[in-house]
Amino acid sequence: MDDTLFAASLETVCRERLGGTGPMTGLQRLSGGASMQSWRFVWSDEALILRRMPEGLSGDEAAIESASLSLDGQADVIERAGSYGVMVPAVRARLRPDDGLGEGFVMTCAAGEALPQVLLRDPAYTDALAGLPQQWAEQLAAMHDIPLDRLPAELPYRSPAEMVAELEERWRTLRGVSPVYALAFGWLERAMPEPVTPRLCHGDFRMGNLLITPDGLSAVLDWELAHLGDPVQDLAFGCIPSWRFGRYDKVLGGFAEPEEMLVQYEALTGTVVDPARFRFWLVYSCLWWGVCCLVMADIWRRSEREGPERLVIGRRVSEVEVDLLLMLADDLPAPDAPMPWPPMEHPNETGVPSGAALIDAVSGWLDNAIVGQSSGHARFEAKVAVNALGMAARDASSGPMFDRLQQQRLAAIGTTREMLVADLRRDPATMTAAIHDHLRRLAIENCLIDQPRYAGLAAARAAWS
Repeated sequence: MDDTLFAASLETVCRERLGGTGPMTGLQRLSGGASMQSWRFVWSDEALILRRMPEGLSGDEAAIESASLSLDGQADVIERAGSYGVMVPAVRARLRPDDGLGEGFVMTCAAGEALPQVLLRDPAYTDALAGLPQQWAEQLAAMHDIPLDRLPAELPYRSPAEMVAELEERWRTLRGVSPVYALAFGWLERAMPEPVTPRLCHGDFRMGNLLITPDGLSAVLDWELAHLGDPVQDLAFGCIPSWRFGRYDKVLGGFAEPEEMLVQYEALTGTVVDPARFRFWLVYSCLWWGVCCLVMADIWRRSEREGPERLVIGRRVSEVEVDLLLMLADDLPAPDAPMPWPPMEHPNETGVPSGAALIDAVSGWLDNAIVGQSSGHARFEAKVAVNALGMAARDASSGPMFDRLQQQRLAAIGTTREMLVADLRRDPATMTAAIHDHLRRLAIENCLIDQPRYAGLAAARAAWS
């Protein structure tokens, strides 16, 4: 659908369902969202957001999580959560098939900033972040307190064992080959908690899905992964390293410690959060995100292959390898010696330019000439392209060296990658100090190619070197 027809169709929806005569102004697609679209606009002086899945497409959430909600189901949950005190934008209208806009709904545009990179660095939000552990706990407590018989019937439920089994099956279907992931699946199986009475879980409660003003939290967004489950999953999810946005030492969202939130949650609900259960869901959520990264790459391969965003996300599996090894370190035999930090190869360029040099040159031009001249979603896409080219350049220059080192270590241990994956998944006794040393080096080598500025690398270097 071209832009003119899209705007006209949306204006018709507003006139029929919201009333008034308009005008509709400021229509702009927000950054992010490879399939699911978010549009901001103003109708009759009211700021609104359209959450939309165009006709003929399916959401990334549906591919990532088989239990994801339809957009109509999300609107149901948002309305119900709001009636029980959860801070959500009001649903103002729902799309219908004859609108020609796909599936979706229009909601109020709540005030606030959602970008963690802004929230965690702008001094204007310092006071808001100081009070956020309390508000974080209040919102989850209100959500988890909603009676089950008051929730939409579409909400799915799976036990912890079913969730782990489904996640591992997805990983294997995607040809997952990481021995670190295999190790984590075995750990989850042995650490499995008993099921509890299910409650409404947001499923994606983290920085990036919360709107915050200088005065504090204003709205909880993005309900596509809402489900019935263990409330501790919600408590742990926002603490995984990928949701700390560069501030690795601040476990809760990059701004606080989990205890600051948990003590408030326990006081509000009268429950005690079991540390072992919290750790299980922390490891699970970290591994879940790693598998999601593989899913995103698979979506690119099976779709129209537009843009590099999903492929770039697919290379973030190495971040999760680093994170998992740091999380599980206390349960693993310590290597015999500190780990020397792997060098990156930077071959001297002479004669015919190498592939790495060509990629590097295009990346620099794109970063300087295109990103700086772009704005909005186009700027976001250009920055993603720069990241993709950087990965390719590092892979071309250092990848062969790292491959040789990994094969040499496996030969010294007396195994292969495939055998190691199978052995680590099946028997925890397989893990030795030498294998732990290999896994640490493997994770670092992979991440140095994929995300050399990832904050987890600094934490790993301090812990392992």
